[in-house]
Amino acid sequence: MSLNILSLSSKEFKERFENGELTVTVVGCGAMGLPSACLFAKAGFKVLAADSNPVVVEALKEGRSHLDEPGLETLLKRLVNSSALIPTLEIEEAINKADVINILVPTLLDENNRPDYGALMKASESVGKGLKPGSLIIVSSTVAPGVTEEIVKGNVERFSGLGAGKDFGLAYSPIRASPGSALRDLESFPRILGAIDERSLKVASLVLRTIVKSPIVTVSSIKTAEAVKLFENAYRFVSLSLSNELAVLCERLGIDYVEAKNAAVTQPYCHLLLPSIGIGGHLPKDVRLLSSFAEEYGCNLRVVEASRKANEAVVRHNAKLIAEAIRATGRGLRRSRIAFLGVSYKANVREARGSQAIEVIRMLEKNGARVQVYDPHFSATELQALGLIAAKSLDACLENVNCIVLAVGHEAFRQLNLGTVKALAHRGAVIVDFGRIVDPEEAKKIGIPYVAVGRGTA
Repeated sequence: MSLNILSLSSKEFKERFENGELTVTVVGCGAMGLPSACLFAKAGFKVLAADSNPVVVEALKEGRSHLDEPGLETLLKRLVNSSALIPTLEIEEAINKADVINILVPTLLDENNRPDYGALMKASESVGKGLKPGSLIIVSSTVAPGVTEEIVKGNVERFSGLGAGKDFGLAYSPIRASPGSALRDLESFPRILGAIDERSLKVASLVLRTIVKSPIVTVSSIKTAEAVKLFENAYRFVSLSLSNELAVLCERLGIDYVEAKNAAVTQPYCHLLLPSIGIGGHLPKDVRLLSSFAEEYGCNLRVVEASRKANEAVVRHNAKLIAEAIRATGRGLRRSRIAFLGVSYKANVREARGSQAIEVIRMLEKNGARVQVYDPHFSATELQALGLIAAKSLDACLENVNCIVLAVGHEAFRQLNLGTVKALAHRGAVIVDFGRIVDPEEAKKIGIPYVAVGRGTA
């Protein structure tokens, strides 16, 4: 007879867990799915890492991670070699062997910027086909409130013939982690948890406590937990948008936004953030999810929508900032050669999803500039696949250019030698610093014109 994890007391769960008798199947080995699978295996579960991409699964079987995540490949290799984690394409079979199923597939936007839950629908169908009675499903994909119960519960019940809360448990616990620090974040940040009933809530909490060192924050319903994730990201998006707009104002005023920001945040209720080339990554997608959901309830999230439009305006402004910096050196944008350093959506990660740096590059190219790109986190082939002109090295990217754009504050760029930059670049080349990583006084001393986001004119 198969184990019914929902019937276990806390003591029985602990005994089964410590004896290595519990199996977790993670559905989706993407940016957060694979780190989660590794942490479950590290904690002591038997883990089946299920994904529909054969290239990804074959790499995982060899202990190779397709993600540029610090510490992940070393951990993965150890877990695969010890058979604590087994990658598989056989999703339904992996579901049937699981006591706990953690769904971590992506939510995308369609061509009309509406939520696309295709991956979640497919995953929940597979879960339904393979599910055994007594299992617990924890959904961690980012979704609008109500989606877990409507899509996941509906599909699982339809394809399994089992009932949620009666034959299987259902909970929702969103991921609070970022690429580049996923392992640390998953372990150290408090975890939100909502469930369909008390049994599901209790067991899901026991499961998550094995990998999370901070408190499990339980809420009254799955729908509340779904809302929490989108609310958090909306708050951050609005804060970043405001910070970027105030940086633009500082350019007009001729003052340094970073200096003003650092002074302002000494007031405990002020949370201004550093400016950037534009907000990318998952945040723009998540606020679209939230706004789309709110519209269905006749609610217009005016602040969120204004922030989204502000982000688009800031990206246009930053393309213009580069053009004006070049014009200040006596050249026009057309036929200017620009070295663009960094295309990741944030510093120190290999992730170009939603990168506003790429949007700025497109704007500059449309106006006749020749932009060549270097990012230490991407190979030249990967950059070319993004439709960019890739330099083979940093020095090659800088050679004979009229403008150097520090688009992202990668740690590698903090080691830039301005003397070398000046020697390689065209005479009179200007630096435009969106990562705020160059010392303006050093640039002035060496004789390189310098412009920074939020810092006024050169």
